Amino acid sequence: MNIRTAGILWNPGKENGLPVARTLAGCLRARGCALLGDENLSRLLSIAPMPAGNPGVDLLFVLGGDGTVLSALDRAVPWQIPILGVNLGRLGFLSEVEPENLEADLEKLFRGDYWFDDRMLMTLEGAEEDCFALNEIVISRKNAAAGIFSVEARANGTLIDRISGDGLIVASATGSTAYSLSAGGPIVAPGLECFVITPVCPHTMNARPVVASAQERIGLRVLDKPGEACAVFDGRRVYPFSEEKAEITIVKSRRFARFVRLHRRNYFNLLRNKLSQWTH
Repeated sequence: MNIRTAGILWNPGKENGLPVARTLAGCLRARGCALLGDENLSRLLSIAPMPAGNPGVDLLFVLGGDGTVLSALDRAVPWQIPILGVNLGRLGFLSEVEPENLEADLEKLFRGDYWFDDRMLMTLEGAEEDCFALNEIVISRKNAAAGIFSVEARANGTLIDRISGDGLIVASATGSTAYSLSAGGPIVAPGLECFVITPVCPHTMNARPVVASAQERIGLRVLDKPGEACAVFDGRRVYPFSEEKAEITIVKSRRFARFVRLHRRNYFNLLRNKLSQWTH
């Protein structure tokens, strides 16, 4: 990877990230990289603003937590730009660099000691290309007070279950440690390509999470008052159901999210260390 132009995105809600952004920008300039930044950073660091369409960068540095990384996918995925996450959040499953190790990790990056980690994306069959999710697609009521509703789930046309409750999550392996885990879904190693179908607060005793191959077509149909339901993609994009459009089909996207990795970490050690933070 020849890093001639680097982009920097920063979550301004993470105030501790501005000094990190300054250090990063200085290190990249010292290596002869042209810089583009988001609206906040372009003003604060006097660098060129990133265009609204194709960012025109070789690598996108994302400073924030996992939510910031998910938001950055809209800029990176359509042009298959790799992302290198700098963790300013609490968990940082998707990030690679801790701020205190930034300069040492940049040395590794520029001497070529890195590799790409490509993660599966989910999309809707027949939808626009920008309609995708890395973590999960959640079927829920638009109004949280609307009460229990039912969703029918099918795999390649075969009924999996009809689930009544607060909703349904279809997660990837990457997203299995996010909302799906909180709802009682299994943890799936990120190298596996699959759909994790997890009911949210089901109102039946037999409703259980199901893991299906990513080669399946997952059909979901809202059975009652579909106009009150929606599908939410990674918490950032909403697809409304209606009486005329009460069903969607989730498939593996032909695109993928590409992350830069610098450290050979054991996934299960990482998992234990990250998730234990919630109990201390």
